[in-house]
Amino acid sequence: MRDFRPTRRTVLTAVTAAAVLAGPGAPAHAVTRPAAPRMRTNPVILVVGDSTSSVCQHSERPRAGWGQALPLLLGPQASVFDYAWSGASSRSYSDAGLLDEVASALQPGDYLLISFGHNDEKVEDPARGTEPQTTFKEYLQKYIDAAVSAAAKPVLVTPVERRRFSPLGVAQDSHGAYPQAVRELAAATGTPLVDLTTSSKELWQQLGPEGTKTHFLYATPGQYPQYPNGVTDNTHFQAEGALAVARLVAAGLQVQQITPPGWFQHADAPLDALAGIYWPSERPVDKPLVLEVGAGRQFGTVQAAVDSVPANSTRRTEIRIAPGTYRGLVRVPANKPRISFIGLGQTPEEVVLVYNNASGTPKPDGTGAYGTGGSASVRIDGPEFLARNITFSNDFDEAANQDMKNRQAVALFLAGDRAVLSNVRCLGNQDTLLVDSPARGVQARSYFSDSYIEGDVDFIFGRGTAVFSSCEIRSLDRRSDSNNGYVSAGSANIGIKHGYLFTQCRFVSDAAAGTVHLGRPWHPGGDPDAIAQVLVRDSWLGAHISDAPWTDMSGFSWREARFHEFNNNGPGSRITSNRPQLEPGLAAEFTVQDYLHGADAWAPQLAGSRADSTALQVPAS
Repeated sequence: MRDFRPTRRTVLTAVTAAAVLAGPGAPAHAVTRPAAPRMRTNPVILVVGDSTSSVCQHSERPRAGWGQALPLLLGPQASVFDYAWSGASSRSYSDAGLLDEVASALQPGDYLLISFGHNDEKVEDPARGTEPQTTFKEYLQKYIDAAVSAAAKPVLVTPVERRRFSPLGVAQDSHGAYPQAVRELAAATGTPLVDLTTSSKELWQQLGPEGTKTHFLYATPGQYPQYPNGVTDNTHFQAEGALAVARLVAAGLQVQQITPPGWFQHADAPLDALAGIYWPSERPVDKPLVLEVGAGRQFGTVQAAVDSVPANSTRRTEIRIAPGTYRGLVRVPANKPRISFIGLGQTPEEVVLVYNNASGTPKPDGTGAYGTGGSASVRIDGPEFLARNITFSNDFDEAANQDMKNRQAVALFLAGDRAVLSNVRCLGNQDTLLVDSPARGVQARSYFSDSYIEGDVDFIFGRGTAVFSSCEIRSLDRRSDSNNGYVSAGSANIGIKHGYLFTQCRFVSDAAAGTVHLGRPWHPGGDPDAIAQVLVRDSWLGAHISDAPWTDMSGFSWREARFHEFNNNGPGSRITSNRPQLEPGLAAEFTVQDYLHGADAWAPQLAGSRADSTALQVPAS
């Protein structure tokens, strides 16, 4: 995209006590670390066990554990942290050190649900097998002791039954002496007991051999993208089954008054398990590879840390970046998925990734200019990228380069699918943020929350699908009386229903009233199928937004694009004939869930919600 109007240079916010880190030899500087976690005000139900209760990741959907579904039944009085480990027995979980981690997380008033047995039965495996009357009880006692020592309440849960029927359709026992061993230990120690073995067997009998297939992991080829060849599994659950077993656990806790009355407010409510359960990219027990960037740390630059990550790794890499300004290009290639950039400052202003190339900047090797995409300070092609508490900036000086023909300067270029960015800042002028995809007609999704994006001309652009939730969108003042720029320049392919969604955002500026457009339709290379889709809904619009907020671009009419508003407010939210409003009947088809869902039902917006059982939730101060 090209625009030849003079614009002012973006000035980076000063970072207190932060050094400019050019490499390993950069001077040392003070590192501000996040404050220590505070005591939780509400109790947590912690779940330890095996794969039948554990969190399943997004690549396994619709498979889910009952602990993963348990949050759907709770009211606000408590939350769930599911730290069960697929494949674990009472022995292997403890021997791996996971019980020690749980013990350190427990606080007074918490509940510890202890559910093992499936893998304890594998006595041929010395790392997992236990004997019901001896080592099984001895290991379970360790969990009870850990809870009691923390002034938390232990609850023993017998193992859920497998899907096993006789030829006559009678549900069968599948755990031998292990459930009875749990019952005996509960009686001997006075520990509350939920007899999930008995209640689940009764449920399977009620549903019968065919009815249970909707609860266990049965899928036909092509039914779910995660299981292209289908799946038949008589041990693990799909969403409906996980929720049904969670209801049995909740009922056991309520009927025996193990938990206070009223906690499970939704225990009997009709719920859509597939829509409600949160599937994370990684399970809580999956430890990331942690790399440290900063003076005196493992790496002096972010790029050096990225370069050290093995290609095609299935493990998340968490790159923790100390406060400072890191000047240099950063590239995450497509064969390096699941990389996280985590700023260690108190605010995103304290960790800045910045460079100053523009589209017209000549390459050092003499092969021409960088071009718009090549100007990016940070480019992410790897899928499942995550960023938190960081500033991405391009501080190209437009005022000092008035003779340069192409002054577009990208701060952040996203092309990988399923990117999640929270509490980040994107700073620049023209073309600040490029949300793209690997190829035309291919969808790549990004989710921005609680973030800040600034620029003046087309500063959010590209063919990707992006949701901006609770973000501040600032249009810089170009000091014009008539045209101070354009927020967006989408180019989503006509075959992709959802482009950009701005929801619960604030559009702000110091520019003159009525001088900024919400967007214009970008057709890269004149592509007639690049039909922008942009919806601004439930947001606050400042007075700088024009009464005619959509405008033409390069000979293409904005009226042929898919531009709409819905339920906005603020001085810039006037409704005129030049402002198409989304019909109320269509509003339900253009939500955060609709934009991000895709064929694989991605739902990052559920992270941190009450459906999320993957993290201990500490209330905000």
